[in-house]
Amino acid sequence: MTDVGPGDSGELTPEELEELISRASMTVREPARGGKKTAEPELFDFRRPSKFSREHVRALQIVGETFARQLGTILSTTLRAVSQVNVLSVEQVAYQEFVASTPNPSMLAILSLDPLPGAGMLCLPLHLSMTAVDRLLGGTGSGNQPIRPHTDIEATLLRELLLRALAELNYAFEALLPLEAGIVQLESNPQFAQIAAPSDMVVVTSFETRIGTEAGLMTVCLPYSSLQPTLERFTSQLLFTERGNLDRDRLTNVMHERLEEVPIEVSVRFEPITLTSGEIISLRSGDVVPLHQRIDEPLTVSAAGVPCLSAKAGRKGKRLACLIVEPMERR
Repeated sequence: MTDVGPGDSGELTPEELEELISRASMTVREPARGGKKTAEPELFDFRRPSKFSREHVRALQIVGETFARQLGTILSTTLRAVSQVNVLSVEQVAYQEFVASTPNPSMLAILSLDPLPGAGMLCLPLHLSMTAVDRLLGGTGSGNQPIRPHTDIEATLLRELLLRALAELNYAFEALLPLEAGIVQLESNPQFAQIAAPSDMVVVTSFETRIGTEAGLMTVCLPYSSLQPTLERFTSQLLFTERGNLDRDRLTNVMHERLEEVPIEVSVRFEPITLTSGEIISLRSGDVVPLHQRIDEPLTVSAAGVPCLSAKAGRKGKRLACLIVEPMERR
């Protein structure tokens, strides 16, 4: 118990309370009987509760890696520069912290996440977005870029590039749900891009993005409230259990059954011959081209252009036919 002096009320000041918590977090319990140590106390910040489990973060990590791989190809082909996109981290933070860490101005795309509720945000550093505009207009993308919000023309050019990037984001999310992300509006000031309450938890995926010689950090911010139902359904599925293996076996059998019903063009052909271009040009109606195929030599049966069997030519009733035989060595 704490002794209270004559003039004390018995209540701790905020500074004293913080000091007590700091001491408690550094206290190590004595070893229990048997030589084993009990678990050390861990600090818990009630303002930043951890809502995403390891399975959730892993699922989002896979989505991010798929998106990064596809986006790197899109940037390379569209901007005519060697581009690379790599996932750096998947973190859960309060939305106010994400806004505070976002430079002003930046290229901010407010995203709709149909069929998910709420909105997301894709943040591209200003110098990278200016580099992209420069290359879209035929420039080299190098050198100092202006530090200002984008003009209407620049925003229109970037919107087309971002729409192609969002198509790859939709593809990356296919393992979780059929997402159709779209652009609601473009902003430059993060204070005007409010997609969640300041204290709401969001997941921020950071991408190291390189366009030619320019590099920067691109981020995708998605609210926890939007992703939580989908992530719960995803992690509840036993994807790596025996049930998952049985499902894969069943799907494999179904695929084999469907493949057996696919129509394939089958042809019976003589051995090909070689002619010169002059001989081909000189061919006229009625000319005879020798095939150099022996009478006792089997013909080739091809399925979809792929040789697979040998056969002898014949007839069945009034129809031409062939008899499948064992392949024989070519003479």
